[in-house]
Amino acid sequence: MIMMTFINTTKGKLCGLLVLVLLLSACKKDALKVDEEKHYEQVNASPSTDPIIGSAISLTLKPDGVGDIVPGGDIRWNATYKISGKKLTVAVKDIDHKFEFTIISDDEIHGENGEILKRSYN
Repeated sequence: MIMMTFINTTKGKLCGLLVLVLLLSACKKDALKVDEEKHYEQVNASPSTDPIIGSAISLTLKPDGVGDIVPGGDIRWNATYKISGKKLTVAVKDIDHKFEFTIISDDEIHGENGEILKRSYN
């Protein structure tokens, strides 16, 4: 009887709503699932002055949390990555650097400096 009275009060309804919101936010889903190798290329890079060395970012993600990145230039670095919601963090141990990306969709990722990477199916 006391419980039904509490649920029917404004405080009870607010508490119930708060519990529901907390449960739903705890079920946050990652915006990108890497179940196969996925390759992304920057589409808005400035033209390179050297035709051999490009200025675009190239990123490959593999299902086991590893991949590689070419952050412009001609050196491909081994990397690891983590996905949390819409955030993709790519860590390159050899140069002690992390790249942050925002996942727009399975086909598009944005870099922290305005880079737009599109999925390549080649």
